[in-house]
Amino acid sequence: MRQPILTPKRQKANPEKHPAEKEPTAQYKTPEKETLEANQRLQLILESIQDGLIIIDPNWQLKYVNKCAAKGFCTAAENLVGKNLWELFPKYSGTIFEQTLHQAKEDKQTTHFEWDKLYNTLNTWEISVFPTANDLVIIWRDITNRKKLEETLRLNMERFSKAFNCCQAALFISQLKDGLFLDANEAFLLTFGFSREEVIGNTAVKLNIYPDLSKRKEIVHILQTQRAIRNLEVVMQTKTGRPLTLIASVDHIMLNGQDFTLGTFTDITERKKDEESHRENEERLKRAQHLAHMGNWTMHVAENRVFWSEELFDMFKLKPDKYGLEYETYKTYIHPSDFERVTKITDNFIAEGKHEETTVFDYRIVLPDGSIRDLHTERTIVEVDTKGKPAKIMGIEQDISERKKIEQQLERHHKHLEQLVEERTKQLADSQRLATIGQTAGMVGHDIRNPLQSIMSSLYIIKDELDMTTDSKEKTNALQELIVIGEQINYIDKIIADLQDYARPIIPEYTTIDIPELIDSIFQTVNIPSWIMLKVNTNNLSKMKTDPMLMRRVLTNLVNNAVQAMTEGGTLTVNIHQDKKADGFIIEIEDTGKGIPKEVQEKLFTPLFTTKSKGQGFGLAVVKRITDALVNVPKKGYRISALFTGL
Repeated sequence: MRQPILTPKRQKANPEKHPAEKEPTAQYKTPEKETLEANQRLQLILESIQDGLIIIDPNWQLKYVNKCAAKGFCTAAENLVGKNLWELFPKYSGTIFEQTLHQAKEDKQTTHFEWDKLYNTLNTWEISVFPTANDLVIIWRDITNRKKLEETLRLNMERFSKAFNCCQAALFISQLKDGLFLDANEAFLLTFGFSREEVIGNTAVKLNIYPDLSKRKEIVHILQTQRAIRNLEVVMQTKTGRPLTLIASVDHIMLNGQDFTLGTFTDITERKKDEESHRENEERLKRAQHLAHMGNWTMHVAENRVFWSEELFDMFKLKPDKYGLEYETYKTYIHPSDFERVTKITDNFIAEGKHEETTVFDYRIVLPDGSIRDLHTERTIVEVDTKGKPAKIMGIEQDISERKKIEQQLERHHKHLEQLVEERTKQLADSQRLATIGQTAGMVGHDIRNPLQSIMSSLYIIKDELDMTTDSKEKTNALQELIVIGEQINYIDKIIADLQDYARPIIPEYTTIDIPELIDSIFQTVNIPSWIMLKVNTNNLSKMKTDPMLMRRVLTNLVNNAVQAMTEGGTLTVNIHQDKKADGFIIEIEDTGKGIPKEVQEKLFTPLFTTKSKGQGFGLAVVKRITDALVNVPKKGYRISALFTGL
């Protein structure tokens, strides 16, 4: 059954009408026919639409139900038309559906709302209520998919917003033509030092983040032609003008028909500084290795691959390459006299070495031109495999040829000096000995100290260069080698000083000194081992008149001799008391060593005589000469006795 307004009944023909009043011919349509055709078209439209549609009269009777609405209620339209809405669907009573219909009927206002209880489905419906003079027209549309799309869009926008704002890289959206910013994340604001209010709605030009505006023009041109930029390094600046080095990736996008840019800036300023610092450190290390004649290498045992530094290639007179010499090739450079020793150490180290184990030794190599170089090597296992076998070994090779030459020259000078002094001593009588030694001292001092000063100056220059380099194991090893060379030079200089002190005239310069301060100054320069007990007794004496420099020299030499005589421990005693008869002082230095044989005691103060494996025999001779000079002070005399057991 259909409502009359949509399907009006056809009027019966009146046979009593005048012929002129009969229906017109086919080419003319009567108003009734036109209305019928219009209703038919409306009926067709209403039945074909995919939205549910019903018409309800003032008594809540269903006047019309289209096909889509009837299908949703799972029945035919004829079963619904003419029946009361609330009786048909009591479940709608008291719901927003009933409330909205009553409100629309009362207010005569079109109303729209969403509801998910219309059918026994999980769908969401958009319901529109259109009040007419007498009826209510209700149309509903399934918007489930639209809601899902809206929810998906909302979630996508939420994800984008979170990703945009939480990203650690600086993100922005701006107009392509002028750089007007639409949005920028927190990382962007932190990178450039602006607040959000300063950035949004402002342009890149006004913010002055491009020190060189031509760079922005270049970026715009690339985006207009290629529509994307990837990993372009640009220099920009913060709000305060601090320069930034950034990696830019920008896309040309369209929003509402306008050209925009979506881009990211990754701040690599610190990384660039680190890279520059690393490059400078590499240069310093290379320079330090060159100055120290030292090269480093890394060996990957399983692959038999060795990486050499540039200095190492130069050391072996080879052209720099990606890899250094393989072990078997490297062995061909080892000096024949050192080959068995070096290969045995190395083979055992590679086969059986433990993690962080280090081996150190010196050896020689023979270069392709036949020259021989002395090398010092230190090798450490830095990685092991699953079986505990060496997997990665790192080492240094230092060319110590020049040091060896210096040591050999010093040794030759040493031996020559010993021979020269020995020969001259045998030739000279006691009366001529002092003059001869004086001549020798002057000659030796001039001939040896000049090259020693030159060597020491070179050592200071090398040390200063090394101090500028980054701390490393190679640097530490080089500094230790310099210390060893310096100690050897100081030892030679002491020999010359003793020799000259013995030969030159001693003229004391007397002054009154504090005795406790004198003793303290001696033990500040002499290291007393922990196994030696020290006893000092000044007998409450506070002042004496002497030459402080000469007195310190005498006492320091005697204390050193006493310490060297007690290698297994003992007691060192310093006793100072006044000699009233001689109107002077007695200073005694005593140790508890093994003692000195009688046959040696007569030669203790003889120049060039010593019982030590290392020394020239001038120490006690110098002590005696200084003491002899000091005891000649008028009115006050000094007697220094050394009860010691070794020289």
